[in-house]
Amino acid sequence: MQNLDPDALLAMLRDPNRETQEIAASAGVPRDEAGRAARLALGLGKAKPEEILSLPPPLALALLRAAATAGRADVLAAAAAHPHKDLAKEGKRALYVLKMRGVAVPEAPRPAAPPPAPAVEPPVPCFASTVDGHGERAVWIGRAVPGKGIEVGQAVLSDEKGLVELHLALLGRKEYRQFAKDIVERGRSMGVAETEREQAKGLVAAARRLNDPVAHPPPPGADAWLARLGPAELPPDPAERFPALPEEEERAAVEASGRLHELPLLRGWLADEEALRSLARKLDEIAVSALYLDERQRADAAASALAEAVAALFDPPRRARWSSRLFAVADHLQRAGDPVHAGLAAAAARALRGGAPPDRIPFARLLVEKAFPPGSAAPRPPQPTPAPGAAGPGSLIVPP
Repeated sequence: MQNLDPDALLAMLRDPNRETQEIAASAGVPRDEAGRAARLALGLGKAKPEEILSLPPPLALALLRAAATAGRADVLAAAAAHPHKDLAKEGKRALYVLKMRGVAVPEAPRPAAPPPAPAVEPPVPCFASTVDGHGERAVWIGRAVPGKGIEVGQAVLSDEKGLVELHLALLGRKEYRQFAKDIVERGRSMGVAETEREQAKGLVAAARRLNDPVAHPPPPGADAWLARLGPAELPPDPAERFPALPEEEERAAVEASGRLHELPLLRGWLADEEALRSLARKLDEIAVSALYLDERQRADAAASALAEAVAALFDPPRRARWSSRLFAVADHLQRAGDPVHAGLAAAAARALRGGAPPDRIPFARLLVEKAFPPGSAAPRPPQPTPAPGAAGPGSLIVPP
């Protein structure tokens, strides 16, 4: 293949003695395109700009030279706006020459303005409560549904049973903003706060792994909802954010961990209901038993029963659960701007996870002891606080 000058190639196209095969070989183009170019060269006066500019560039350049000679300013103007660099350059050059000769040339068409960028939808906020004393938390995940609004999924998660409740509803964006404002205000005592979408998805995905298909199956439609949300990574262990303190500081933090029960967030935290009921029965027996000679012996027996209940409460599986709950609370308190109580919660969690005797961890003791305040005439465990997703007056869960 030769690199032909456009004028030389134009001469070949106009030569009736040239075969299209020879022209095609010289220009490095298909034979049928060479034949089409030859026909356009012969009928240049009637050729349309788009017919010329749709040829392979070498042939189109040759015909642009012919168009310049013939004064076809319309063809040259179309070429000047062509995306192919060489064709645009030739079109502009030829138009300039014609203009210098006094020929009226059309304005080169301006490139069309780019279409406006589609409006960026604001991200849909998601929310989560911190874990409660039952190991449950609520998560709200919004998902934009084009043309319909926001699909909000309200999930209740348990660190023992997995994903235990799911409510879905479709809200308008304005409704969802009001809904989000309401749950943050109403859920402040449960540590409800906005959270990153991936974090919320990860919490739900981790809970779903805990579901037992027989004993604790997931709610109907849960897996389809999770599929619509897309893949999720499991959240990191909050314990990673709280390394152990120096020995003296760690000991002091554990000793002060009982102060956590004064926080509204943890005021309702108690030991397992069954453990408290069992202890209540023992204390009732001690209160009426004739085996004790005086009130001092009776008080010693009650204290011993309390200590035994605390020790029995924290077997290895329960230690793991309670320490995880405390690390989750520490993470929430840290993010909420309360590093002091976050440090106490993390220290108590490390002590439980490390195997420290529960009677030396004030937070752990009070899970039992505060249900039976000293001097109560007929000790009874208080009613447990409702889980975040429990239905009823004031519930944050709003069924669709």
